[in-house]
Amino acid sequence: MVTTPQVPVPVIDKSDPGLSFDAARPLAFMHIPKTSGVALMSALEGALSPGTVTKGFDLCLFGSFRDFETMDPAVQQRIHASPTSLAPESTLIAGHFSFSTLRQAFPHAQMTTILREPSSRLLSHWLFWRQQSDLALTRLGRWADFVRHSREPLARFLAEPAIACQTDNLALRMLLWPHPLIHEDRFIEPIHDEPLFIEAEARLRMFDFVDILENEKLSQRLEHWLGRALRYERVNETTSIPTEYRSPLNLEFTSHVHELLAAHSRLDLRLWASVVKQRLPDCEITTLRERTILSSVARYSVLMAD
Repeated sequence: MVTTPQVPVPVIDKSDPGLSFDAARPLAFMHIPKTSGVALMSALEGALSPGTVTKGFDLCLFGSFRDFETMDPAVQQRIHASPTSLAPESTLIAGHFSFSTLRQAFPHAQMTTILREPSSRLLSHWLFWRQQSDLALTRLGRWADFVRHSREPLARFLAEPAIACQTDNLALRMLLWPHPLIHEDRFIEPIHDEPLFIEAEARLRMFDFVDILENEKLSQRLEHWLGRALRYERVNETTSIPTEYRSPLNLEFTSHVHELLAAHSRLDLRLWASVVKQRLPDCEITTLRERTILSSVARYSVLMAD
């Protein structure tokens, strides 16, 4: 049974639709993986016609991995080890960059991000990695060994600490990275939940536009904020799993997997629920979450059908 934590009085108030986008300032999008970010980036580019666009990654999503020289040069060029390597003249910054990287590199930029129901996001992440062919992974060098954990059963994937940087409460990690209470290759200890959540929620309040992927009026809200039309179409979705990596999804959902999903989503769930409360005040959060998870599992079951 899906349970949802009690949500306090919402305090995410900066991204009110009445606060309009300022075309004279850069726009920075913190793309949390598997939140329809590629589609949103494409939509923003089309709507804004920006001059200089910066995309890529910082080190937040790589944990303790540092063998970047083993990657294809084209991949290496997209990875920024420091905020100072990001083009300061950029007018649109959109990528897998942490809050700290974006804020340091572009202190005057308008910040935006989209959250997704975290269990669905995590399942999507597992399957997106799982669909990658050996040929595609050759470009990633030794990082490919980390991605290959997705070829293991879901329980092993979720229990692997080496990829905690991608699987353990990722939204909170990207909001707070680097942080002394969050280790690169270990799961977040529950004893630290409250101070981390409070700090992450405060960071989220600093964004100019925040919403959830499940909001049916997301594109309309974004258009209203931007003050211009937006062509938002889903792209970069997982469409096919290689036959050798398919297995009946229902067999993956053991009691242990449910425990791991809950553990690795617990803080992100609280952040997501806070945004739901603010953006959809009349929405029953537990119902929305149940409907979202059921829809995701139904779709992923088809992808994993043998």
